[in-house]
Amino acid sequence: MNVFQIVLLLYAIVIAAGGVMGYVAARSTVSLVNGLIAAALLLVGLALSFRNPTLGFGLSAAVALLLGAFFAYRFFTTGSWMPGGITMILSAIAFVVMLLAIFRKA
Repeated sequence: MNVFQIVLLLYAIVIAAGGVMGYVAARSTVSLVNGLIAAALLLVGLALSFRNPTLGFGLSAAVALLLGAFFAYRFFTTGSWMPGGITMILSAIAFVVMLLAIFRKA
């Protein structure tokens, strides 16, 4: 497992945990389901990255971009750092790391 795959695994765990936290804190079933779906897609990307890094990291970059855009919207409409701002920043970092992985053919 290389550094890009470790970052991807940690990002998937954080996204899943965020969905669970949204459910626990606000009883938001939507947060739980969407967080787990996004984490599952990231884990699929991780699994694919072992055989086809471009495809796996590409899928993961797309998920990070979508999550980043969604949480940027949430942050700029609510002004709340939690979860919008933090997840926006984490998703931007994950997106850049996934792009680096694609271009370095990790």
